[in-house]
Amino acid sequence: MKTNQITRRRFAGGLLQAALLAAAAPNFIPLRVLAGENTPSKKIQLGHIGVGGQGTGLLKNFLNVEAAASVAVCDPFRQRREAAGKIVQERQGFEPKLYNDFRDLLADKSIDAVVIATPDHWHVPIGLAAVRAGKDVYIEKPLGHSLAQNQAMLAAVKKHKRIFQYGTQQRSQELIKRGVELVLNGYIGELQRLDVWAPAGAGGGSLTEIPVPEGLDYEFYLGPAPMRPCSKDRITSAASWYCADYALGFIAGWGAHPLDIAIWGMDSDMKGQISFNGKGNFPTPDKLFNTCATWDVEAEFHDGVAMHFMSHETAEPIVKKYRADTWENNGTTFFGTKGWVSVGRNNYAASNPDWFKLNPCAGGKRVLYRNKYYKAFVDSVRERSPSVAPIEDALRSDALSHLSLMAIKTGGEVVWDPHKYKIKSPKELNDQMSHPIRGDWKQS
Repeated sequence: MKTNQITRRRFAGGLLQAALLAAAAPNFIPLRVLAGENTPSKKIQLGHIGVGGQGTGLLKNFLNVEAAASVAVCDPFRQRREAAGKIVQERQGFEPKLYNDFRDLLADKSIDAVVIATPDHWHVPIGLAAVRAGKDVYIEKPLGHSLAQNQAMLAAVKKHKRIFQYGTQQRSQELIKRGVELVLNGYIGELQRLDVWAPAGAGGGSLTEIPVPEGLDYEFYLGPAPMRPCSKDRITSAASWYCADYALGFIAGWGAHPLDIAIWGMDSDMKGQISFNGKGNFPTPDKLFNTCATWDVEAEFHDGVAMHFMSHETAEPIVKKYRADTWENNGTTFFGTKGWVSVGRNNYAASNPDWFKLNPCAGGKRVLYRNKYYKAFVDSVRERSPSVAPIEDALRSDALSHLSLMAIKTGGEVVWDPHKYKIKSPKELNDQMSHPIRGDWKQS
């Protein structure tokens, strides 16, 4: 497994560049701030696109990174962007620029990188625009609304030589890193299979039309998604998780985390074709929340390693057989010929609990790891160094979600060729690797 998946790129620095950056300092920063040692012009300047619940949480986390300054905020909800602006004002002592349209934010050449925490269907369209505007990107999970979007994002990041960091913060949990390295260094023997599980989704959601709330640019909020009547639930986080207009559901939205840990600890998904078979439940297909809420998928990799990918209700009786005392609703278990290792957001377990006392474990295989996830992104931007959660890994784990869902919907086997990035069978499913969009938003 490659731990440094992005080569070192351009080096920032030099007196001339420093002078140019200082000259380009945003004119909205008060002189009293510019006179100080920790001025935004001397820091990595961040723009935040999407400041709902998750986006505001990310904003607060990045405000704790001394080497960064949050200088711009964008959201089609006026009240959200104004509230985020006040947080920045209180924490950093200056008012950021506020935008309704992310394209205006991206036009600001003083911004080095953007943090994208929009509803899922906007992740890649905004990400593509950002890297093409010369910005590095932190993009919340999941990645694309389609497999074709994911491929386009990978190509754009490589072409424009941008830093990409995925919003899979579990990579900065030391005990998860420790568990992954136990697997990579052979403590469980030869890998045979995995259990991967995540919280289930939900049904429901009102479709009853309401007037668009004051302060919301509804047209821009929907963007590439179909135009639908506004309802009280459509403009909530729940819709961005559970409505097919915007997301695949929690099979991707939450599944991204344990699947990311799975591909962190193995490379079976890159060795050849993968077959998927599964079933799932769409509890309210005629309601707003119409995505797959529960799932049970079996995948087999080219080298014979098997993966059981489940929502937590299906997983609970299975996982409790070997980790009853440490059960939680998300996790990744690696089973090998000599034992097993299991990690989740809040707990861990192993066939030999003493393995987790080893720090580091024996063996030469190490993953790229930083215990401060948000600082890691800022440092990568500054140093042009590899990201702790690169685009290549995001593409791999997100594909597993998309293909699992395709297998559920078709009711038959789906075979994937990761090298050609094509569905080997049924071939007609390749037409579903992209989907129609509204307007002229770039999807590739």
